[in-house]
Amino acid sequence: MVDEMAVRTGANLREVIDSHASLLFRCIEPSLELMIHLKSVAYLEQRGFSPQAQETTDVKIWTLLDMLQKVPYEECETVKNGVIAKLRTSGQNHVADVFCGSLDTVMSNDHYHTLLQNTTKLCQFLDPENGLLDELVSNEVIRITDAERIRSYSSYNDMARKLVEIIMRKSDSAFKALIEALDKTGQRHVTYILTGEGDSRPLSKEWTDKLLEKRSVVVQSIDSECLVSTLISKGVFTAHDKDRVEGGITNNKKGETMLDLIARKSEEAFKGFIETLQECECQKHVAVELVGPVVAATVKAQVTESVDADVAVETELLHQIQNAFQNNNTEVKPVNDLLASNGVAVIQVEKGSIIVKFQCRDQAAVASLKHLYSSKQLDQLFTEAFLPQFADKGLESLSLDIPDGTFERNNQLKLMTEDHRETLLSSAEWLGDKIGISGELLDKLSLCTRRRQAIERAATREEQVKTLLDIVSRQPDSAFTQLLSALDSTDQHEAVLYFRRWPRSSEHQDARE
Repeated sequence: MVDEMAVRTGANLREVIDSHASLLFRCIEPSLELMIHLKSVAYLEQRGFSPQAQETTDVKIWTLLDMLQKVPYEECETVKNGVIAKLRTSGQNHVADVFCGSLDTVMSNDHYHTLLQNTTKLCQFLDPENGLLDELVSNEVIRITDAERIRSYSSYNDMARKLVEIIMRKSDSAFKALIEALDKTGQRHVTYILTGEGDSRPLSKEWTDKLLEKRSVVVQSIDSECLVSTLISKGVFTAHDKDRVEGGITNNKKGETMLDLIARKSEEAFKGFIETLQECECQKHVAVELVGPVVAATVKAQVTESVDADVAVETELLHQIQNAFQNNNTEVKPVNDLLASNGVAVIQVEKGSIIVKFQCRDQAAVASLKHLYSSKQLDQLFTEAFLPQFADKGLESLSLDIPDGTFERNNQLKLMTEDHRETLLSSAEWLGDKIGISGELLDKLSLCTRRRQAIERAATREEQVKTLLDIVSRQPDSAFTQLLSALDSTDQHEAVLYFRRWPRSSEHQDARE
């Protein structure tokens, strides 16, 4: 006859499984460590408990729970205690608590569903290798074996997905710990996805799509070594980002890694990335390709003859213009509407006089802005927007001044054409011993100090030529003509002839092959 205590204990074990089967499927992590520990529980060992590595998570959990539901009453207490002990040994105290009758420590439904419903976005923006995994391991949120499993995946998306899956099986405290670790590793835009709190936002779909659309041409044009240090100083990149970019074997691979990292960051970080490109003389053309040309204009106020009034009005006017465009106030709606219809937008109003920066979608938008400027329509619109508020302070009209040559210079920032890039890169081997790299030649090219040093420090003449041609291929298209002119003026006419005949010359084609 089965004693009453054994019957009661057996019922408790089965009731736990029957009542909380869904919860147990959700929170048990059938790790290799747990499976090995469970095999040492005598009852499970006797019945050949040995889930296979290739089995799915659900199959492994079902195998365990099904076997536990069949434990004889007289053995339930021993088996139950053994399973609880192995769960705790394997770092799954919250699951052990469920078998002990407590649900307080498992992941709450709210937190679980927050992670589940935002999995797609988390895979897109969460960056496990930006110090996040190390932070979670050091705080004992995940185990070293968890981190190793995550790092076994090759793509950032798959790594992020695995991390989310692991966190969803952890205790409820893991959710808060994840938020803290994200904040500490500069991923507050990911925190916003999970909590809806904070000022940081993930990169918008508009810019994500633009990075994808322009990926090929940007990778072939960007020079990561000119940018990384500045990106770190701006807080856009971390030391982890730097290591990953510099780990690329080729310049194109480094560029791909850089774009992959930028795509996972915040709107603010993307803005810092674009600002860095615009500030770097040899990378402005990449910024133009991604977001379009920027044209700066100085707003001049015509006031009554009083000098004091002139200074006072300009100071107040600056703040008014900044506020109006920042908040899209009613008075600037006609300006914004006309600009938007022409592919132009005001992106910034700066002090130092009153500087208004116009973002143009493309070169066609630049032409439209030029027309609005030369026809004085911009002057009229700005005057109509702000004169009513300042007429009693001596303001008579507003006019915009864009320096001569600004619109034309934007044409000099077009990317290297595919034909010219192919000509340069395909010529490196044949011209390796035919181009002389001299100070005179380099002086005639638009090279920053770092790029010039990279050419001069190359080990052999052939490597110098290869480095030069790669650098020129990443510059604006005008650099191709500049190179030919520099070669011509340094009496390197054979190389110039080769470039001009490529790829039609069968002789040179045979030489390349």
